[in-house]
Order: sequence, then structure tokens, then C-alpha cells
Amino acid sequence: MNHLTGRQWIRFTRSWFVVNPPRRSASQVQHPAKYPEDLARSFIEFFTQQDQLVFDPFMGVGSTLLAATEAGRRAVGIELNPKYFELAGQHLGEYASQCTLFNDDAQQTEKLWSQAELEPADFVLTSPPYWDMLANSRGNVFSTHKKRQADGLDVVYSKSDDDLGNLTDYEAFLAQLADVFRQVANCLKDKGYLVIVIQNMRSPEGRMVPLAWDLTRHLSKFLVFKGEKIWCQDNKKLGIWGYPSEFVSNVHHHYCLIFKKP
Repeated sequence: MNHLTGRQWIRFTRSWFVVNPPRRSASQVQHPAKYPEDLARSFIEFFTQQDQLVFDPFMGVGSTLLAATEAGRRAVGIELNPKYFELAGQHLGEYASQCTLFNDDAQQTEKLWSQAELEPADFVLTSPPYWDMLANSRGNVFSTHKKRQADGLDVVYSKSDDDLGNLTDYEAFLAQLADVFRQVANCLKDKGYLVIVIQNMRSPEGRMVPLAWDLTRHLSKFLVFKGEKIWCQDNKKLGIWGYPSEFVSNVHHHYCLIFKKP
């Protein structure tokens, strides 16, 4: 699977980890939900070897692809938003030649893969929209969401009708996202691994939506759920949510859900 030492293997298999990314550049901060390359690289180095193919169907500004190519892997990415697609190309720089990039819709994954005559991917690492979470500012404090609005930065991925993050019906969102991953699985080699970075979320009404677990239930119909690693963010600013009348947690972790293709 990889070329790690026993000590490195043991460290990776711990079920939680902390990654505090460096300050993002002016171009990277345009994307409202970028994860750090250090996170991506740790998964890539565990689940792949040199020159193998890594796929991210929700590429964003290219964190997965940059981590993959810097680690000596090849990469494929799909990004719906032309702005983020262009930024990804800029971030990749000289590594872009090791990538196949599509400015298209992840819901067309199988068609794009077939048309490009790509070999099966060895590993998939991605972070899809967390339903419509980005479109909803919660609470009455000056949140990160509201600060981005005030600074004129993007607070949603796009306004496209093809953007799954713009769906308002939760069950429809889950069904369409599951279909994307069904297509992705069909482009993954047998016994290959797929990792999804995602989070349970709070609705504007205050109800916690178990998105990570609902998605796992859907994907377990065609993939084997192998477990999760919890990404802890201990450098995020705490908000005084719910005070003084109701419990509302500061959600400072994401689930890295690990699946295997049979």
C-alpha cells in the first residue's frame, strides 16, 4: 500500500490528529472551505505509492492535487467554479503538467473519465459541500461567515444550479451526492480507498444534522466503511454560541471518512 515504516504506520492509524494550517495566501482565502495540504499529504502518503494516481472530484483551489504532485504522485481534479479552477492552476504551477484538470461538474465524473480515457484512480481524497451550510450564517455574533461577507470574500462555492451546495432539500442533496460517489467509485481501482472530509452541521434552527453519518449510510451500499480519523482544529476562535440559555457546541473537528472499494 505504501512505503511507510512501522512507526509511521502506527502514528497514522491513530483515530484523531491535529493540523493547524499556516495562514492562507490572498488567492487561497478566496475559497470559503479549503483544507490544508499537510492534511492531504498525510493521507496520500499512507494510501498510495510514488507515481500512482490521486483523484479529487471537488478540487476547489487544488489542495489535494498540490499535495499529491509534491509527493511524486499524479493527480486528477474536477472543479465546477471557473474562478477556483483558475486559482488551482495557478497554485499548481510547475506541477500542473502532472495533473488532468476538468472545469466541469462532479456529477459528470464517469463521462469525463471515459472521454479522457483515464486509468482507474489509485486513491480518492476530497471534501464535498456540507449541504447548504455555507449559505446560512448562524447566531448573532460576528462569525467567520459574517466576517468573510464584510471583507467581500466568497461565502458559498457558487450560485450554479449544478452546485450541490445550493440544494435546499436535504434528502435530495444526499441522494445526488451519493450518486457522485457511486460514479467516483466506478473510476477507482478495485480495493482502492476513498477518503471524504466532512462535518456534521447545525441547521439555522439549531438542530444538529448528522451529515457524516447519513452519507456513510448511503455510501455503505456500494463501498466498505473502514472507519474515520477525526481532524481536530485547536486553533479556531471560540464563539459564545447559545449563551446564556442553550447548549450549542463549538464544532472544531471534521470527520475523515475512510471507505474501501470491494
